[in-house]
Amino acid sequence: MSSILQCVFSIDRFRDRYFPTAEDHFATCPKQNPADCVLCQLHKMASGLWSGRYAELQTDYDGKPAHQLGIPPAQFKDAIAQDHYEFSTMRQQDASEFFEHLNNRIDIAERAVAGGSMAPTNVFDFKTEERLQCLECKKVRYETQQDRSISLPMIKRRLNESDSQQTSSDDASAQKQEYAPVSIAECLDSMFGEELISDCPCPSCNKLVTMAKSTRFATFPKVLAVQVLRFEMVNFVPVKLNIPVRVPLGRIDFSAYRGYGIQPGEEPLPEPDDGAKSDDASAPQEQPVDEAVVVQLESMGFPRVRCVKAVKATANSGAEAAMGWVFEHMDDPTIDDPEEPQQQQQQQSALDPGAVEQLMAMGFEKASVEKALGATAGDANRALDFLLNMAGDESAGNDASAATGSVDPGSSQADDSPKHSGYELTGLVLHKGTSTHCGHYIANVRHGLTADESRWFMFNDARVAALKEPQTEQAYMSS
Repeated sequence: MSSILQCVFSIDRFRDRYFPTAEDHFATCPKQNPADCVLCQLHKMASGLWSGRYAELQTDYDGKPAHQLGIPPAQFKDAIAQDHYEFSTMRQQDASEFFEHLNNRIDIAERAVAGGSMAPTNVFDFKTEERLQCLECKKVRYETQQDRSISLPMIKRRLNESDSQQTSSDDASAQKQEYAPVSIAECLDSMFGEELISDCPCPSCNKLVTMAKSTRFATFPKVLAVQVLRFEMVNFVPVKLNIPVRVPLGRIDFSAYRGYGIQPGEEPLPEPDDGAKSDDASAPQEQPVDEAVVVQLESMGFPRVRCVKAVKATANSGAEAAMGWVFEHMDDPTIDDPEEPQQQQQQQSALDPGAVEQLMAMGFEKASVEKALGATAGDANRALDFLLNMAGDESAGNDASAATGSVDPGSSQADDSPKHSGYELTGLVLHKGTSTHCGHYIANVRHGLTADESRWFMFNDARVAALKEPQTEQAYMSS
């Protein structure tokens, strides 16, 4: 948590939103208990990080350096992680998942202030463009969805024996290294490269065909959050990949990964089952399933029915959350039973009125709330995640866009022009440990406007140290 907060609050939009107005908010906050107010805790955190009170060197009675006081974020965690099934516990948490949860909680709190227009989280907002082309009829389909981060796959190239023999015998970290270093450009090319998907139904050919799928940026964010997928499942156990990723400190140009929508000469694929959709418009809509996560779980040996249930139960929150659900329900005798549509309709018709009112109090429309609760078996927490992830779902309409604080492509935060595609590294989070269930996170943060005029600092809980250069090769998240 502390490493993510250091990186997030080093961004000017977060600093300017919560630090200068801290005292005014404390004096005018309408909530009786500030410990339960997310905005109070955000202002307090910004005040502690930017006021300089905790940057003063602590000394003992003899004038010698003493233990440096840090910011204990106990109340902050209680407010941010309230009622969350994972983050409210003391178990080891994933930094990337906390980053998403933090943004969602800020969005909800900011909705009460000018409808969310002041939310600083929109600096992360962007849209991706997914292109799907049938390799037989050559027709294409373009779809866009809202995102706040990208996840880069790792490229595994094992060190050959000659390289391994050259490593120093007294260097333990070198001995443990099993893979050759890769560049950030290679990871980006792998993510945005074309992927062939077999046995896809083509509405034009009316048969199963092979389709080519690729992803591009439809718009660019002001701050691009990047996760490096450093963990893989080995015998159902998450194992860390010790692969150095080389990231340049200067400008990185993303223009090669820019999408431009349908091009002249391309013919769009017809929408599948248009007639069935209009006939069933009044029927309850099923929760969309992230097929990539389902395939990832299937590759680990789980049945498809179980994988789909896990992804639905965790509201498309990612492979790690779905994996956790699978492990928690291993002993469920009905875990591999197909979910019947009638059961889903019964779930939606028996919604808890209290859960409906709770989510509507956050500003969501009743129709969206009922849809989310019906898709998540009535679980209010997972329904909230579902509502916040509906921004890219066209069926969610304007309600989902407002719920996530999404930015119009023409605004200053999301840019669809080709020129806004260059980024410089400003912060990164490193994971020290061998598994997602153990270890420690530290942050490297850049202070300064440009790479030439800036300085890097290492933040390890209450310990701070200047760095000659950041530890980019082992980064888990960066911005």
